[in-house]
Amino acid sequence: MTREEALPIPGFNRLGVTEIQQRLHGLSQTELTVIEGYERAHARRPGILNAIRHLSAAEPWTGYDAMDPERITMHLHDVSDDVAWQVLEYERQHQHRQQIISAARTRIPT
Repeated sequence: MTREEALPIPGFNRLGVTEIQQRLHGLSQTELTVIEGYERAHARRPGILNAIRHLSAAEPWTGYDAMDPERITMHLHDVSDDVAWQVLEYERQHQHRQQIISAARTRIPT
């Protein structure tokens, strides 16, 4: 069981649903899972649980969220076009890191 102090969103219990929804963007899949478990064990607010469900997705490859943008960009040189598409879509929906989006676009044939 995670305590509020360990959540990746400081002051979680003092925030409203809209504030939490806005802060969910950019969190890793692991962080979303931690928040989901905490929310299910405590308030069970549908707006937060639905937002987490919408943001939850498989990482393009294992350990993706833990990698820094430079490592992801380097790794993109060694992946298939399908994986490059997954990276592009994942970044568009989750992290919004322009460096990675640009690198993924250059890997995808037009």
